[in-house]
Amino acid sequence: MVQVVEKIDIDHVKIKESYNLCEIKEALECLLYVPDILVKSKVISELLRYIESGFSDPNYTIIPFIGYYNSEMVGFVVAHIDPYYTSYSRKIGTFGWLHADTLDVCRALMRECKRVLKENRIRKIRGSINFPKNLGGFGIQFKGFEEQILYGVAYSDPNSQTIDYLGSLGFQRESEYSCVYVAQKTWNKGKQIDKNIEFRYVSLKDLYDYADEIRDLANNSFHEILPDASGRNRIIEFYKAFEEIPRSFYKINTNFNPHLYSDVPQFIEAWETCDLNRIEPFAPMAFDKKTGELVGILLGLPDLFEAWKGKAITRCNVDTAMVKEGYFGKGIFSALNNIGQLTCSLYGVDYFEGTAIWTNNSRAIDTIFPHCEPIRKHYVMQKRL
Repeated sequence: MVQVVEKIDIDHVKIKESYNLCEIKEALECLLYVPDILVKSKVISELLRYIESGFSDPNYTIIPFIGYYNSEMVGFVVAHIDPYYTSYSRKIGTFGWLHADTLDVCRALMRECKRVLKENRIRKIRGSINFPKNLGGFGIQFKGFEEQILYGVAYSDPNSQTIDYLGSLGFQRESEYSCVYVAQKTWNKGKQIDKNIEFRYVSLKDLYDYADEIRDLANNSFHEILPDASGRNRIIEFYKAFEEIPRSFYKINTNFNPHLYSDVPQFIEAWETCDLNRIEPFAPMAFDKKTGELVGILLGLPDLFEAWKGKAITRCNVDTAMVKEGYFGKGIFSALNNIGQLTCSLYGVDYFEGTAIWTNNSRAIDTIFPHCEPIRKHYVMQKRL
């Protein structure tokens, strides 16, 4: 619940640049909104670890600001220049984890963020971009507050006026993102697979060996033209999430018979040529049989919020889908969805949500995801400095 401060004297608002992790932790405990209180302490500890790592990395600019009114904490934000983050392939500065009790507090916080960016010759500011993305997500939520929080998806206090505050300060609603519930388990296009495409599952150890190929695939696909793109470290962020999955998750029914589970030959081959107790089910891959080249991948995030509460992981954030140019129309994307859902179901995952889908063009969901239901929406705000 947002704290209500009816009147604030802007002259008494003090914005403090803080590198003191204890002070930052206190501010987060006081101000950070997390819909599920059972995971708030873990979110804060992970965010503090990320901020601390940014302090020690000379390639990053990361500055937390805390707003005080007299001695009371009334605002928080992180100004950030990530060298691997781009917007439409261009370097840009961001703000994230924004909380402001009033418009004047928001104005004061944004003033400090803009100052930092100008000093670093950045001419645009964008947010909320809540790094690390797995923990905070991109955008300010404005629809779907009743939905259960999902790891990797931004969440906001339904009573917050942040969007209005930023609008009053000259920020534009530059990008709209949607999250969609994958209501249909099997997509028809995924049944008509080019015969030269094969699917594979590998262990997490082997996924690390594929990291460069996956990055090359990302650069070859639509990745670089998106409004918000995380660069080199993004692949490793997926792997780090996989490392947090409890080992008990990977135990499946030893009597699994692929031939009774699907009639798609490529799926059966993929299951029969891997050890299902050792693979990473959230990362199905597609290859060209003739060249051995990686031509498609889905990267999902396990809902670690469930694991942090001591529960079984039953939900998947389908965060990233990539298909190599020249391989469109071969049923790869839909087939990766089909084998991905089937395989994950072996481990107890029965909920799939496609997230961070750029929907400034409303036809995107209707044409690409007709088998899905939009359930959350977010805005990313932007302003030229």
